[in-house]
Amino acid sequence: MESEIARLSNKDVRVRRRAVRNLFDDDNPRALKGFIPLLDDSDAWFRNKSLDAHRKWANNADDLLPLLKNHKRVAGELLERIEAPDISHQLLEDDDHITRSFAAKSLANIDSLHGTFALDAHHSIRIVAAENSTDTELISSLITDVHSLVRKSAISTASREGLELSQTTLDKGLGSSDPALRSLVASLTVKIGGDMLEKACRDSNPKVRKSIADTLRSEVLEVDSRINSISEYCPEIIVRWLRLRHDKKASSLRWSMIENRTLNSRSRSKLIEQMDGRTDVDLVRLSDVAKDDSPLVRIAAMNLSASVSELSGEET
Repeated sequence: MESEIARLSNKDVRVRRRAVRNLFDDDNPRALKGFIPLLDDSDAWFRNKSLDAHRKWANNADDLLPLLKNHKRVAGELLERIEAPDISHQLLEDDDHITRSFAAKSLANIDSLHGTFALDAHHSIRIVAAENSTDTELISSLITDVHSLVRKSAISTASREGLELSQTTLDKGLGSSDPALRSLVASLTVKIGGDMLEKACRDSNPKVRKSIADTLRSEVLEVDSRINSISEYCPEIIVRWLRLRHDKKASSLRWSMIENRTLNSRSRSKLIEQMDGRTDVDLVRLSDVAKDDSPLVRIAAMNLSASVSELSGEET
């Protein structure tokens, strides 16, 4: 190995290239020392090979030191697997945002730095704060960040950590002109309920309503005060939530919505269709609904009645 390292400084470029290939083939981490001088070689091929050698064999903070002169981004990249807090702090001051991002990620578990990350000019560093901070005030400020990825990360963290955001923060998010941000904040209001949830549900944007419906499906397992309230001021969302639910409370709510003639025909017909394939259908109530003024509701009721009769005949 020492002989091959010595050949790295040979005047014949062919000898030098052959030595590089041989050292890589041997794959001995001790060969890294021979590649340090090549970091500043006049030939780009040798410089790149030296960087490859560092990526391959560097395993401690001392191995990163030679890179700090002209190759800080590579040093930052290696912080993903090498713990070197002093170097990380140094690279956090670099002008290159990619280098700073690598440094921030390696220092992500230091709470006192999250405020610094949150003020960085580039969103990739602010995201590190949004993903790792549990400070309600800091997360609240990042929820209204100018970059969508920062906002999304902050809201995900708030949801994951169960942070209690202020009504002011939620109001600001729900009042945003960005539907993507409103949909993310709307998902948080599901847990809170009350006026905030009602305000979110009254947003007519499809993305916002889908976010609420998806969150309800995953977090609310049975009919409660939130479900009952939403069924009154935004029944379309509850139609989605009821789709695969047929327990006693869900069935009772479904029927009450079907029989509510103030509810639009399309939603009522969808609720009827949700019972297709089941035999435990209240035929008396279904018979009454089949006489409804709405053709759409009547057709759905008659189709369900026929389906129940067919399935009942198969069972007997």
